[in-house]
Amino acid sequence: MIGQLSILFISLVTAFIPQYYTYVFIIYFIIIMFFMFRSTRKMSKIPPQKELGAPLFKENAAVKIAMTDKILTAELKKQFTASMSMLMLTFLVFILFPLYRNYIFEPMHGFLSSIISNPIVVNFLDFFIMYEFVFGILTVLRIVIMNRMSQYNIMLPQKFVVYRKGIITNDRFFIEFSKDLCYIYDLKRHFIELRSRTNKSLRIRLYTDSTSELLNKIKDLGVDPCEEKV
Repeated sequence: MIGQLSILFISLVTAFIPQYYTYVFIIYFIIIMFFMFRSTRKMSKIPPQKELGAPLFKENAAVKIAMTDKILTAELKKQFTASMSMLMLTFLVFILFPLYRNYIFEPMHGFLSSIISNPIVVNFLDFFIMYEFVFGILTVLRIVIMNRMSQYNIMLPQKFVVYRKGIITNDRFFIEFSKDLCYIYDLKRHFIELRSRTNKSLRIRLYTDSTSELLNKIKDLGVDPCEEKV
C-alpha cells in the first residue's frame, strides 16, 4: 500500500508540478527514512533492566566459535551474493527508466491520447504507468531475490545475553520471545538458530560451546522447534 501511494503521489507531482519534483522527492525521501529509522529503533529498543530480570545465559565469544564452523563460510558466500543482487536492483532503476522513455513512453502516450480526450488525465497516466511498470519489474525481481536470500540471511551476534523476556545481542538489539519465533539447532556445529514463522528473512544464529545448556534454556522459555530441519 505504501508503495502504491508513493507511486500515485510522485506521479501527481511529476504531471502537474514538474518544476518542484526534485524538491518534493527529497522531502518525501527524508520523511520515509525518518519513519523507517523510528520504526527500527522501536523494534530494537531494549526494555529496562527491571523488566528483563536476571540473565539466564551469556555468550561473549560467539564469533570465535562461529569461525570454527566450516559450513558457515559457504553460507556467508551465498548470503553475500544475494545481498549484492539486491544492491544491483538500485542501479537497475537507471536502466529501466531510460529504456521506458525511449521505447514505450511515446507509443503509450499515443494510445492513451486516442482513447482519452482530456490531456491532463493523459499526462498523469503517462507517468503513473511508467512508474508502475518500473515498480512492477523491480518488485518481481526483489521477491525472487528475497526468496533465495531468506535461505542465507543469517544474523551472527558477536555476543548475546538470554533473559526470560528475550535476547539482547551485541548490547544493542533486543529480540523478544514470542509465538512467532521457533528454533533449530545443530549440536555438532555449536549453534541454535531462532527463526520467524512470518518473516523468513529473520534468522538469528547463536553460536556457543554450551549448546545443550542454551537449548534447554530456549525450551524452558516456551520457544517451539521449527518444522523445518537444519
